[in-house]
Amino acid sequence: MARPRIFISSTHFDLRSVRADLERFIKEVGYEPVLFERGHVPYEKDKALEDSCYREISSCDILIAIIGGKFGTQSSDQRHSISQKELKTAIDLGKQIYVFVEKSVHAEYNTYLANKSVVGFRPSAVNDIRVYQFIEEIYSLPAGNPIEAFEISEDIVHYLREQWAGLFQ
Repeated sequence: MARPRIFISSTHFDLRSVRADLERFIKEVGYEPVLFERGHVPYEKDKALEDSCYREISSCDILIAIIGGKFGTQSSDQRHSISQKELKTAIDLGKQIYVFVEKSVHAEYNTYLANKSVVGFRPSAVNDIRVYQFIEEIYSLPAGNPIEAFEISEDIVHYLREQWAGLFQ
């Protein structure tokens, strides 16, 4: 029987415990989690790891994007991080996505909006202003891209349980 494949996208080191909790939850509901650190993304010998991740998203049903305070590894396009480009790939492919932003980052987002043109503005919740610029890009998308703040991984699990119950009703 085919099971929904769920790609988990985020920076790795700062959000590894959230990623592990989501992996466990996804397995508990009988779906298939896809995480690069678990070897779920087959590497292509002639391509960069990021290209393999983008390719793997095409075979997934849902992408969960977790945004924290770290920008992460820059992608080959030089403007986005790899995790940001994973989300953009899922959007371009028309995948169902869920975006979760750490509560402190989300709370400071409005401060960023009010001060982004102020010379010398330095946010405290993120290590790179491009995190907020990307959140702004996501909010500007037409529709169907829920963004939820979270404090602990259980907040994400609770939200996904409710969403998936409605999605697969």
